[in-house]
Amino acid sequence: MTTHHSAPDAAAAIYVRRSHKNSKDTHRLGRSMREQQADCRALASRVGLRVVRVYAEREGTGASRHSRKARPVWEEALRDLDGGEEFRTLIVWSLDRATRKGAVEAGELAERHVGKNRRVLGVDGTDTGDERARLSLIVRAEVAREEAEKLSERVSRARRFARDNGKWQSGKPPLGLRRAEDGTLERDPETYALARRIADEALAGRSPYLIAKGLNAEDVPASRGGEWRSSTIRELLKSPGFAGLQSLRRKLPSGNWATVADVYLNADGLPVSVGAGVITEAERAQILALVDERRDDLGRGRRGPLDGGRPTLLRGLVRCASCERIARVTGSRNGHRSYGCASAQAGTTCPGFTAPETRTDDAVVDTFLRRLAIDPEDEAEDPHRVELVAEVARRWAARVDPEAVTERNRLAEVLARFEADLQRVIDLAAAGILTAEEAAHRLPPLRVRVADARAALAMLPDPEGDMTPLLDMTQSREAWDPLPVEERRSLLALAIDRVTITRAPGRGVRFYPGERVLIHWVSPPGGTTPAGAQRIDAGGAPEEPVTSPS
Repeated sequence: MTTHHSAPDAAAAIYVRRSHKNSKDTHRLGRSMREQQADCRALASRVGLRVVRVYAEREGTGASRHSRKARPVWEEALRDLDGGEEFRTLIVWSLDRATRKGAVEAGELAERHVGKNRRVLGVDGTDTGDERARLSLIVRAEVAREEAEKLSERVSRARRFARDNGKWQSGKPPLGLRRAEDGTLERDPETYALARRIADEALAGRSPYLIAKGLNAEDVPASRGGEWRSSTIRELLKSPGFAGLQSLRRKLPSGNWATVADVYLNADGLPVSVGAGVITEAERAQILALVDERRDDLGRGRRGPLDGGRPTLLRGLVRCASCERIARVTGSRNGHRSYGCASAQAGTTCPGFTAPETRTDDAVVDTFLRRLAIDPEDEAEDPHRVELVAEVARRWAARVDPEAVTERNRLAEVLARFEADLQRVIDLAAAGILTAEEAAHRLPPLRVRVADARAALAMLPDPEGDMTPLLDMTQSREAWDPLPVEERRSLLALAIDRVTITRAPGRGVRFYPGERVLIHWVSPPGGTTPAGAQRIDAGGAPEEPVTSPS
């Protein structure tokens, strides 16, 4: 509502925003939008201003620096305030309703309005037009930013906790499953039979294209209506939740989300069960071996499993260096298979890559074995290699004694929370927000909590697993080669985060793994290492690969 006969100096606008679009809990939100507006109108009345417009931000927008959501109404309100044709005061309920981006944005607001007869006025005492209140404004903005940081951390921690404890966190469950009352997945009596039929056909060797074609021929509607597509079947079969595993969807460098989620791994590098699945983990491995080794065909004929369904060693680890998408294996029945960018094969603009599977596997395995084949007592060893072996040992111990690792992680999280609370009080006291008496009252019990948490953590020794079997397998190629592919893949994942492959510099250029294949190690120590040696002249000797820090 706009009133044109009010002078701009005597007029004000109101900006309101609600944090969470689904919640009605006013204690959690501070104030509902209606209550914010009532408080703002009361403030306008007290200072003799007439409200001529209300700007209400749509639900679900964010004010913190972590939020990438646009706030067009807030930007519009600031532009209209700068123009000053209708009003020269913008009233907000609280500074953190407008921004939680800290001193930088608060300082910009102050610079924007001081001496220009413009101001943002808050029920909480905010006044960007008062130069004397500039320091107070910046301090309160920093407090709001810190609260937003802690809220983001708490939300992330809560989601990690829920994922680690087997609560489904990835939206709508896959076909055949539904969310149970305790947050896990259970079989959906209405759709499970159809989902199991799809799984059985995939296990029998039928391609996603033929499965979709058969369902459409029987007029079986897709899970979201319409016709089935091979891509829909493929995504369903690859979904970790379809096998009762926790999933986590990655954000690609382009800003888009990956089509298929990855299997979520907890802090110990282990997958987490979320209840019942349509298929078992073993069936999932078998299906992935079949699906990943087929063409992304759109009706161009059926291709059977390559080499009798021979599994892929680096499945899930190899990614395209250009688009970060997980690679697929393509090739012929005679064993000449190659890793390739799945995005490029689907016709996208990614330049893609191809790399011979066997040579890539050998280069990655050789580099992996060399990295772990060290003497921990040799002081001349590369510290990055020693740190990697220590991290692999920790992850190996987590497989042997997961309960001890879980308890240690819990105590470490408790200590970090207590230390953050203590530091917050110290910072507030240093900023003058807490008086000396208030600080003296709050600091001692917080220090006691921190000391107790440190003592409890110190009493719990680091879990120690016998690494002899691991070292036997990684320091002897004769012990490594006979291992099942799934076991070798799981051991590689203890040390390797991913393997990226770049496109060849030109057609017909010979493949040298050391020039195009890069191993990204888990953190710590992180860093990257070329897989295998660089190209060498005749008679030369390949050099030891050099690790680059992250």
